[in-house]
Amino acid sequence: MRVLVMGSGGLGGYYGGILAQQDHEVTFVARGAHLAALRERGLEIRAGEERTALRPVEVAASPAEAGTGFDLILFTVKGYDAETAALALRPAGGPNTAALSLLNGIDSIEQLRAALGPEHVLAGTTVISAMILEPGVIALNSPFRRIEMAELSGQVTPRLKAIAEAFREAGVEVTVGADPWLVVWRKFVPQAPLASLTSVCQATVGEIRAVPEGAGLFRKLVDETIALGHALGIALPVGAAEAALELFNGLPATHQTSMQRDLERRGQTELEQLTGAVVRRAREAGVPTPAFDAVYAILKVRSRA
Repeated sequence: MRVLVMGSGGLGGYYGGILAQQDHEVTFVARGAHLAALRERGLEIRAGEERTALRPVEVAASPAEAGTGFDLILFTVKGYDAETAALALRPAGGPNTAALSLLNGIDSIEQLRAALGPEHVLAGTTVISAMILEPGVIALNSPFRRIEMAELSGQVTPRLKAIAEAFREAGVEVTVGADPWLVVWRKFVPQAPLASLTSVCQATVGEIRAVPEGAGLFRKLVDETIALGHALGIALPVGAAEAALELFNGLPATHQTSMQRDLERRGQTELEQLTGAVVRRAREAGVPTPAFDAVYAILKVRSRA
């Protein structure tokens, strides 16, 4: 496949790198020092003690510079850049291009659909921990690499099967779904509460679990997210809350979320794509979310400060 990685940070850099190792033709879109390092030295992936060097790599400063007619676009930018990035993808598309969104939150499907058309969009989520260790170097920090994806039509198409198989050949655990909204909401139900709570507490998961009120607040946030999902017609399973609690209780005690880390270093955060997304949609749907409302207000003040 010809693959364009739109957003070559930890997530996109890692997945694009392992696809390149499988002889797919991968072009990375990057910026700043990371772009310069990829051009000069290529890409290095570190997983524990293992080091994999990809030299040279195809890299561009924009999709327009990268070319056109890609088979697969990995959409892996941060949520706050998604709308602009989706529009920038138009020159890179072709009649058979599929754009797979692996962003946090629930907004990117609509943003890609508006920019490229529904026939070019795949809903997706991933569970992985990867980061830019330094420009040109991606570190994989987790033993798990999981992707779930679906066509917006709900059909299991030949292209969906081919993309799933490409990731499986690269060692990724892949699930193909039939309901695109369930795919993204299944991750969103625990993710929005977890990112919101760790950020507002500025505490690790273990520190939150150690306080009964902290664990109780996580459950309240989960319940509010599920209530919103039901109001929006998302077919969440009966055990969605229990699954979220199981994930929360199974995380390492030292676990921090990316939104929490971004807030700690006073960087731009995905507050509006996670916490804010729940609050806005709940107001539109008439669903009460008192816990999310309070957490969102605190985080909005902290992020603006």
